[in-house]
Amino acid sequence: MGALKFIVWTACAVGLGVFLAQGRVDGRSPLEHMERAWKRTVNPSTMDKVKGGLEDAIDDAKDAVSTHKKAEPAAPRERITAEDRAAINRIIAQKK
Repeated sequence: MGALKFIVWTACAVGLGVFLAQGRVDGRSPLEHMERAWKRTVNPSTMDKVKGGLEDAIDDAKDAVSTHKKAEPAAPRERITAEDRAAINRIIAQKK
């Protein structure tokens, strides 16, 4: 019974995909309608910002998981200000 359900759902999904790509509604395929709606609503400058942020995140992830040795060690990922460092030093000095 499970195999039959799988085959039926797969056939439905393939049929829907074929309709979305080749079917015609008002002279255009549903995929073309979605693309036009996307272009009308999405601001290109916003997409450029998202793309730039995504590229930065990918570069950071590659740096974090790279296993090869670099000539100079990478900077620490956390950013500690001088005030934070002074507060930590005070806490450590109190415990001694």
